[in-house]
Amino acid sequence: MNKRVLKWGGNLVTIILAVLMVVTTYSAVTSRVSGAPKILGLQMYEVLSGSMEPGIHTGSIIFDKLGVDVKDLKVGDVITFKASDDPKMLITHRIIQVKSDGGTTAFQVKGDANDSPDSKPVPATNVVAQYDNITIPYLGFYLNFMKSKMGIILLVIVPGALLIISTIVGLFREILKLEKDKRLDSSNMTPENPFKA
Repeated sequence: MNKRVLKWGGNLVTIILAVLMVVTTYSAVTSRVSGAPKILGLQMYEVLSGSMEPGIHTGSIIFDKLGVDVKDLKVGDVITFKASDDPKMLITHRIIQVKSDGGTTAFQVKGDANDSPDSKPVPATNVVAQYDNITIPYLGFYLNFMKSKMGIILLVIVPGALLIISTIVGLFREILKLEKDKRLDSSNMTPENPFKA
């Protein structure tokens, strides 16, 4: 019974390590290549500030719809956009007013936890995606750590090494078991009757 439980537990640990390694590697590679991983057609972003509390906590992961038609955006929608002073920086805030001036659309936005709106309206061209109301709290801390050198060592290399070691140990046990079975078979054979009883 104990051997069965240990074997089952060992298999479970191996599966968890394999899944963790695959997910971590996928997220690390896609985030380095495209900036943010995509899952089932949705873009995944880390939330690094508390401006959208309490709905979206700091360190959460949010999922956004890409290819949004800005004409369909309205007051109350949450959008992810490029900051006007730093295009590499992405911000997720709620639309509180839609402005239109001579065919040009811009959005006045505000973080739910902020006392006042953002200082500058967001041009429609800066809108990257629309929040799809899917959030995983605190997973962003894990993904952020995963991108660091220490994170890659601890979350990719170490599980990979443990997975390889676990596989080698499993193979070694099987070999020992086969050798033991062969010895038992040979000890059950006699000169008069070379066949197993």
